[in-house]
Order: sequence, then C-alpha cells, then structure tokens
Amino acid sequence: MAAGQGSGGRAEKRQGMTTPRLLTLSDAAEVCGTTKKALERRAERGTIEVSRRGGVRVVDVSELIRVGLLAPDARVDAPMPASSTERPLAVLARRVAEADADLADLRATLVATEAALRRARDEARLLRTRLSHAAAPPHDLLAETA
Repeated sequence: MAAGQGSGGRAEKRQGMTTPRLLTLSDAAEVCGTTKKALERRAERGTIEVSRRGGVRVVDVSELIRVGLLAPDARVDAPMPASSTERPLAVLARRVAEADADLADLRATLVATEAALRRARDEARLLRTRLSHAAAPPHDLLAETA
C-alpha cells in the first residue's frame, strides 16, 4: 500500500498532509468517536452512505462530514496497516488475549470447584464417622451386659 493511503485506498493531499478518503466502518467509528454498530445502523437506515471495497464496508470522509459526524476541517488519522497481514494478526492477537482471559477464568473456576470437592469429601468423611459411632452400641452398655 502506498504511503499516505488509509485502509480504504484513495487519499487526498491537504497542506502537506495526507488524509485518507475511505475508511472502514471500524476506523470511521474510531475517528468519529462513535461505535461501529452505530454506523452500521445509520447505513441500514440509509442516513449514511457506505460502499464495499474487497468485501469490507467503507465510508468516504466527505460522507462523515456531510452527516455531521466530522468537522469539515477535522484531521483524519486512520490506522494504516504496514502490510496486508497486520490487521488479521491484530484480530488473532485479540482472540488469543480473549482465550487467555477465558482460560484464566476456567482455571479459577477449577480451583474453586476442587476446593468445594475437598470440603464435600471432608464433610462426608465426618458424617460417616458420626454415623458409625451412632450405629455402634454405647461402650457402657457392652460392659454392663458382660
């Protein structure tokens, strides 16, 4: 990807800086201070125009300005992946982090479950001991009958 191009492709040169013209919905949401879901809903309602580039929904910066999500003089610094593998790697890293958090939760649950099992076994052992003492004839009765 050429220098100065955003995640969408085209770029516009303004006073020595390059502003991306097309942004993915995720990038646009970040730039506008909203959520991707909010932009998706606007697109579904038809209040914002989005298009597809390579299967990815993109929105033109001028469209964001038109609907009032960006000021006309706003500087747009969209993330610019260094390579085509950077974004999938970022997604993979996020998924690994989520899986790691899930694993930590599962380990904590396992530790708590094992502790509860130990307590239940100890309680069962105590109840068995009490039951065996309750079922046995008292020691004094055995001596008196002899």
